[in-house]
Amino acid sequence: MAGEDTTAPKRKRPLGLKARSAKKANTEEAPNTPAVADFADENTATVMLRGDDANEIDELEGIFESALEAIASSDSDDERATTLLRGTVHESDRLLRLHDTADAGTPLEPRFYFIYGSALFNLAELAARPDEKRTYLELAQHRLEQALAAEGEPVAGRVCLALAKVELELAAEDNAQAHVEGALRMLDRALAASETPDAAHAEALAAADMVLSLADSQRLPAQPSAALVAWGEARARELVGRQPDAEANACVLARALWLRASALLDADDEIADRGAFVELLGEASELLAAASSSDALALRGEIEINLGNAQDDEAEMEKLYGRAVATFRQAQAQGELPEQFVQFIDDFENGDSSDED
Repeated sequence: MAGEDTTAPKRKRPLGLKARSAKKANTEEAPNTPAVADFADENTATVMLRGDDANEIDELEGIFESALEAIASSDSDDERATTLLRGTVHESDRLLRLHDTADAGTPLEPRFYFIYGSALFNLAELAARPDEKRTYLELAQHRLEQALAAEGEPVAGRVCLALAKVELELAAEDNAQAHVEGALRMLDRALAASETPDAAHAEALAAADMVLSLADSQRLPAQPSAALVAWGEARARELVGRQPDAEANACVLARALWLRASALLDADDEIADRGAFVELLGEASELLAAASSSDALALRGEIEINLGNAQDDEAEMEKLYGRAVATFRQAQAQGELPEQFVQFIDDFENGDSSDED
């Protein structure tokens, strides 16, 4: 640029938004689900129920909840979870056959189909092979749609949420806008079914965070990703001033703005619209000005880095980089900091001044 000292060494600028996200996508490992040694074929996985005196759907729900506990455990026991999930599916199929044989003429209660479909969805999440994952997702969608058709309360809201998760995963598999639109419709229905204002706020925030996570994963093309970001941003803005956890809401909204800014970067990490880029990140930074959680601080620090990247003035760029380092130090005091931010601190404080290509 005119007036710039081209002889002075430049600090090597850190990864911008798009490069950072692409790097994350490229290094993300596929799920590694251990083989289950208890049986040779999933159809032979049987979990015995306690007996005829018990409500078998209650028993089935207990097996499924045990599987969820295994998934959520600190050591993430995928083998046990897979065994229990397959047992849930096997017993669901058995109960359905018994019901059909009895020719009852009415469907089983919605809770049964919800458990059945949810178990299939979780098996899809643990599946090692893409073809197996897709099969489970399609089966899960079918069973959850049966649960929704029965219109049982209080199941309907959580069925809509489960269907939204299935649609989002199918969207990532197919890169299909239609699945994204279906997911967002289901999320709207799920939120409309919230029982209390506080529950509605918490559920809307969780849903916004979920769709933004998929948009951030680089698994979707630009158009469906933008639709997710727009929905997430709209839900977060609706909660401003109403959400009990103000910082969590600010973090979700800031993340949406961060993603909108990332869409303004081209494949070479060059800014297509500098004014809009700075405006979006500036608003996001203001939202996180009072951040105290490690996640919110890490996001604020990354925003400050990228605001620095957008500066032509070297002094202003260095000021923003220094602010980012201070923010990362705050986050680091609370726990582990992502490796790329630790490296940024080290480069900044040790004066890495390698030339840009």
